[in-house]
Amino acid sequence: MTSGYTSGGLVGFSDDAAVITTSYATGAVSNSRDAGGLVGLNRGAISTSYATGAVTSGGGGLVEENDGTIANSYATGAAEGGGGLIGVNGGFGVTSSYSTGYAAGGGGLVLKDYNQTISASYWDLDTSGVSDPSQGALSPANDPGITGLTSSQLQSGLPDGFDPAVWGQSSKINGGFPYLLANPPQ
Repeated sequence: MTSGYTSGGLVGFSDDAAVITTSYATGAVSNSRDAGGLVGLNRGAISTSYATGAVTSGGGGLVEENDGTIANSYATGAAEGGGGLIGVNGGFGVTSSYSTGYAAGGGGLVLKDYNQTISASYWDLDTSGVSDPSQGALSPANDPGITGLTSSQLQSGLPDGFDPAVWGQSSKINGGFPYLLANPPQ
């Protein structure tokens, strides 16, 4: 998908009443402004969803700008100008989520986190290009609730805060990384 404004692999803009659940996007997203692998601008709720395509300008692997909530979600595609999962987080909560894609913007999970409402969320220290454990968010450094793990740590068991009723793990599925039981990778 290519657009000149807000774009996402699934949705460009989700408003306050929007609920995106058990959804995914696999294609690359390119944009001149706000791009996310799943959603460009989120003001609603995203859960049990993922994105695997690269975001080639601006953005975050899952969402460019989060002003809502994100739970039990992940991104594996590269984010050229943002964080592995989110570009800018001003939202009301991000929990039990992770990213493994290359985060060229410098924040392993999120580029900028304004509200610091992230908990039990992780980024891959090996694949993200962000190996400094203080840079889960580029701003602020040492953002609480964000933890960097190596690929082998992410593949060796569900991280703390990941509910086994929601998340599964198998060496034969999703490259051994956690996957969503209700929304397995395509």
